[in-house]
Amino acid sequence: MEQFDIAICGYGPVGSTFAGLMGKLGHKVLVIEKNSGPSPTARAINTDGEQLRTFDRLGIAERVVENSNEIHRVHFSDAELKPIQTIDQPIGVSAMGWPNQILFYQPELEGFIRSSVEAIENVAIKEGTELLDFKDDENGVTLQCKSSSGTEEYRTKFLIGCDGASSSVRKKLQVNLDDLEYNQEWLVIDAHLTQKVNIPTNEAMQICNPKRPGTYVPGRRGHLRFEFKMMPGETSEDLEKDEKVWELLSPWINENNAVLERAQVYSFHACIAKSWRERNVLIAGDAAHQMPPFMGAGMGTGIKDIANIAWKIDLLLNGKASKNILDTYQKERHSHAKWTVAQTVTIGQVIEGFCAAAEGKEYEPKGPSYDVNFPHIPSGIYSDPQDMISGIPVPQPLLMRENKKVLMDNVIESNFALITKDQDLNLSEKAKLISNSLDIKTIFIVSEDDVEGRLDGIFNKYSTILVRPDKYTYGGVSDNSEVSNMIESLEDNFSLKV
Repeated sequence: MEQFDIAICGYGPVGSTFAGLMGKLGHKVLVIEKNSGPSPTARAINTDGEQLRTFDRLGIAERVVENSNEIHRVHFSDAELKPIQTIDQPIGVSAMGWPNQILFYQPELEGFIRSSVEAIENVAIKEGTELLDFKDDENGVTLQCKSSSGTEEYRTKFLIGCDGASSSVRKKLQVNLDDLEYNQEWLVIDAHLTQKVNIPTNEAMQICNPKRPGTYVPGRRGHLRFEFKMMPGETSEDLEKDEKVWELLSPWINENNAVLERAQVYSFHACIAKSWRERNVLIAGDAAHQMPPFMGAGMGTGIKDIANIAWKIDLLLNGKASKNILDTYQKERHSHAKWTVAQTVTIGQVIEGFCAAAEGKEYEPKGPSYDVNFPHIPSGIYSDPQDMISGIPVPQPLLMRENKKVLMDNVIESNFALITKDQDLNLSEKAKLISNSLDIKTIFIVSEDDVEGRLDGIFNKYSTILVRPDKYTYGGVSDNSEVSNMIESLEDNFSLKV
């Protein structure tokens, strides 16, 4: 029976990105995917600067940006597509070192990710293979799989379910979902222009039409995304008919200037798994949380999940931490995922509110109070998250190294890092021991670095910060005599073996 360090069920954007991260860290990875080839249709469409930093670790971020579109503003419009409220979007390079938000084409994005992953020798891809069952014991997980060749068994230290909303891994674990009571059916349409038309190419629109709310998003190179709510009394069969689809699209495009890729009714849910881990089995992405599409945040939330898991399992596999480090995964990620779900629901409620106003009606949002704040990670940090520095991704400046400007992530790589202007931190022996074990890098910021001033807000408060491998700021100190205490606190927070 072939042995692996990590098995990943699901080879979509989340699973494939996780495979790339773990493969580049040197671990033996198995990917199981029941389908073959990239997604044939565009599902996810949006990514942001934080996710691009993760893609940069796979060496594909520049290709993703080059093959994307950037939205300049988002309108909430009336039924005649006239703006009621407009939200300007930040454009260009952000403090993350990458664009704030871009739109991609999923089959193309998956191709970029896969080309990176499949170049890693220690990653085995088993497409056309279904995970039938698994047995988890104290030392690992035995997988039973089925392919065209028959039944196969594999052994892995950890199994990660990145297998979507109907996750077989989650169901096998008998994990229930918390329903946040925002479940609707919408027709999702992807179309491609065959000639230029006079429609906005950098402006998205939430259409607040009480007779049928909708969404318009212009993707890259003539790819257009539309979503329309299925109204009471309608059926998916009726909405998916070509005649009806082109009728709905008539304000923008028609059969003479565009072709359809898909038109399908989907059920949108707002829910989150109660448990994200059972011993050696974890879930991530849509397997752990689902949300309406109004923010295009589903894939990105999953990318943040696996960026959180990757460095912790790396420490565990390298014998530098105990399994207790995996207890931090859900504690850190659950609140952010729930906040994101709540935000997407809020946008849906704004649309409903404008629709009600158009009919002269009062609107009161239904459903539970989400009771979540801005998504700082609530644990796994050293300093007070109210500083708006700790528990969120560190800004990424350009550093001058060997007479070349390089993004800071390419200096940090997959390590912890101290970022400071002080050349002498004078660490305690215990802090040195931890620093050596974790290979903590020290990045001295000199006058030639960060001419954009992306770290100014940090250095106005702290003299030194410690950044985690997922690029989240662990904490900061204003007196460098406290740096050792900050490093030493890693031992308990992440169950280190020192």
